[in-house]
Amino acid sequence: MSPTVRAIAIIGSGPAGYTAALYAARANLAPLVFEGSVSSGGALMSTTGVENFPGFPGGIQGPDLMALLRQQAAEFGAELVTEDVVEVDLAPAAKRLRTESGVEYDVQAVIVATGAGYRELGLADERRLTGYGVSWCATCDGAFYKEKEVAVVGGGDSALEEALFLTRFARSVTVVHRRDTLRASAVLQDRARDNPRISFAWNKEIIGLRGQDRLTGVQLADARSGDLSEVPADGLFVAIGHLPRSDLFRDQLELTAGGHIRVQSPTTATSVPGVFACGDVVDALYRQAITAAGSGCAAALDAQRFLAGLETPVAGSGFRPTGTVASRPAEPVRPATEEATMVRGSAVETVTDASFAGEVLDHDKPVLVDFWATWCSACQLMFPALADFAREYEGLIAVKKVDVDESPVTAEKYDIGSMPTLKLFRGGEVVHTIVGAKTKSSLVAELSQFLPARTP
Repeated sequence: MSPTVRAIAIIGSGPAGYTAALYAARANLAPLVFEGSVSSGGALMSTTGVENFPGFPGGIQGPDLMALLRQQAAEFGAELVTEDVVEVDLAPAAKRLRTESGVEYDVQAVIVATGAGYRELGLADERRLTGYGVSWCATCDGAFYKEKEVAVVGGGDSALEEALFLTRFARSVTVVHRRDTLRASAVLQDRARDNPRISFAWNKEIIGLRGQDRLTGVQLADARSGDLSEVPADGLFVAIGHLPRSDLFRDQLELTAGGHIRVQSPTTATSVPGVFACGDVVDALYRQAITAAGSGCAAALDAQRFLAGLETPVAGSGFRPTGTVASRPAEPVRPATEEATMVRGSAVETVTDASFAGEVLDHDKPVLVDFWATWCSACQLMFPALADFAREYEGLIAVKKVDVDESPVTAEKYDIGSMPTLKLFRGGEVVHTIVGAKTKSSLVAELSQFLPARTP
């Protein structure tokens, strides 16, 4: 059993989750915020310039905006938990949440702000070529495509933002869109059309990927005539929308046909009393940072009214709210380069081009190598999970880090084309590759066949 019942928990972060946390904290509810182990900050963590969030006339980088929202919520008393909620029981009055580490929490109200994840094309070779030419994040992987030819598929703001960012590196960028008009904002359309490195493949759908070890091109079908063509491409960046992260609640909350959590408009109340939802896990129409933040505010206000109407308020269970500006100072927001080098209390060591052979290839134990970069937000988000993994398997498996900018020879030798990429070495040979940020449990599951047995 949970030692005490808390007033409110927020599952997820991003503009919706952090805004909900801010409002709940200012109501002296000391909210628990489960940010997620590799997803804290939400989709904006992989976004470059945000120009349409009020209050920043010069624009702001997505990760910087999330750092400010996070800090503001913490300063007013939100308790930030960098873990994933993996199981929920929302039916009882005291709703039970269990995290990946097995810790259980009982709360009287829940706000769901889990956002949305990238939508895949669904092509046969898509997973196989992920990290070898196929990507969903230009800010993470764009630097690997200097003077190369790349394609972006999609017609919204995300697609054009990816395309414009990629022109910093790529020789040419082809935007593939299944229609002859774009959904993106007029400003982004003008910038893309004015950029000499960007061209458009109109009324085209990608039906196949070319390449064995790496992507070499994409096969297109004309949406009107069905005629086939091919575009050479060293990289393909997929920006065709998002899927709501609602699987955790599928059997407990009412969902729409598209998988979004259904709310009782104009409120954020779901089909279960005491459970509220906000942000992209609800919104299938607007999907903007500012609308997500607004719905986070609404969810916190709705939850506050719900708690005020309970016969037994949370204060009666012996829980004393702890969050105030004076009593709970926030940790400072560190620069990305400093934060990126921190792996707290772990056995993770950095290796370089010069030391790689001795510390990895000649090691007498399996070695998991994390190829990362200071500019990769997903890499930074994964560090705590990697540190936990290293501590749990210390003495059985070595965990090392390679900065791809500081050790370009090693990165090129092992064909690193996506951030983060993890490679497991045994006897000097690569036996398994993982592309993308993973939770600790995902790491253990994917590497289980290679991990030595632990003594109880």
